[in-house]
Amino acid sequence: MKVTGSKNYSRVNRSFSSAARYYSQLAPWYDLLASSEKRFIRSGLTLLNPQPNDLILEIGFGTGYALQWIVPLLRNGFYAGLDLSPGMAYVAQKRFRRAGLTGAAGLVCSDSLPIPLKANTFDAIFTSFTLELFDTPQIPILLGEMRRVLKPGSRLVVVSLSKDQPLGIMGRFYERFHNHFPTLADCRPIPVQQLLLENGFSIEDMEISSMWGLPVILVKGSP
Repeated sequence: MKVTGSKNYSRVNRSFSSAARYYSQLAPWYDLLASSEKRFIRSGLTLLNPQPNDLILEIGFGTGYALQWIVPLLRNGFYAGLDLSPGMAYVAQKRFRRAGLTGAAGLVCSDSLPIPLKANTFDAIFTSFTLELFDTPQIPILLGEMRRVLKPGSRLVVVSLSKDQPLGIMGRFYERFHNHFPTLADCRPIPVQQLLLENGFSIEDMEISSMWGLPVILVKGSP
């Protein structure tokens, strides 16, 4: 499969604090606004295949949609979540309490750079519709941090808008819209496979799908 160059994609020119405020404002309605993402998240979790003893880190847990599927599978494991938005964390914590899951998980508000956790800790990392929110120079730093906290023989699953192949009409239109209105369309397609390979991950499995005409990639890798 031909992939595009890893530097051939748009920038995200905003601070972490600005992003945190934006997503805190969206948090009460985010599940409705992002409902089209849910099937890709579930497919990504199937690819992740959580095991009962796993220590799993989710980067960008948002409103806690993925954690409600992960935590019940971790009979002797633990789920840790990082997100930069206090508003998202508040919604996720309410979801925790309703489901009675707080004893098996912990949530931390952090910009993820650096990841405030020890090296060689996690059996798996899951991140969905989050990597493409980071600015171009930040993505290699974040991927390096993921490698640092993963154990040998562990796995990473990324669900993301994809620029791993040349974009079609909708993809080009969306990218142009992002360039002109970066607050309204704050994420953008990125070459996920190439970024993982350039930053020390091997690719074990991959699926490419489409959401409203935009390419979405699900990639499983290992450090």
